[in-house]
Amino acid sequence: MQTLPDFRHLDLFAVQEASTHDGKPDSQTIAEALGDDYAWFQATAQLFRGHEQANALIWRRGLFDHAPQVVSLSNLGARIGRAERTLLRAIPPQQRIAIRAESVALRVYVMHLDVIGFAHKLEQFRAIITDNAERPPVPLTLIAGDLNTFGPPRLPLWRRIRAAANEAELVELTHGLRRTHWTAQKLDAIYAGGAVGTTHRAWTLDVRASDHLPVFADF
Repeated sequence: MQTLPDFRHLDLFAVQEASTHDGKPDSQTIAEALGDDYAWFQATAQLFRGHEQANALIWRRGLFDHAPQVVSLSNLGARIGRAERTLLRAIPPQQRIAIRAESVALRVYVMHLDVIGFAHKLEQFRAIITDNAERPPVPLTLIAGDLNTFGPPRLPLWRRIRAAANEAELVELTHGLRRTHWTAQKLDAIYAGGAVGTTHRAWTLDVRASDHLPVFADF
């Protein structure tokens, strides 16, 4: 990370599946690598195979007025079909959360949607949109993270996620990306609402720090 120019001068760094190593949160390690100007927050969603699985946010100091909060994305009571209900009984949904950080000028969500469950995943995304709509308006909102949208991009579920984003007047900054995962699938996205501007770009780096490629957006 310290050798790649793409990681320099970041304002925000959203992380999913963060953990701890040698008793130290991954987000703290990343913040220290970026420099003294960065703060961090990490919240554990669940234990997966004995390891903490967390969402995290690293940011340039001064961006937020208050400490970040956790938004639960579990037990939302989604209406699901019989086939999906059977699948979820065989493979129960994992515990998922979003991190929300905000100031009077900016609100950021770091999301990690479930791997299993089509309607369930859509309901989790809508829960973030609802949480944002119920809070005081801010000039700029960012929603970033792992949607776990495995499969062809024209599946009805992925179209419904895009429709939900459009209804909330969110722009997908990562719309032009073709893959964000080593399997050549697009699982990650960054959405923005409000003062986005007409010029923006997004890209990935082909580095294998994990099974996901790092996704960047500049606007």
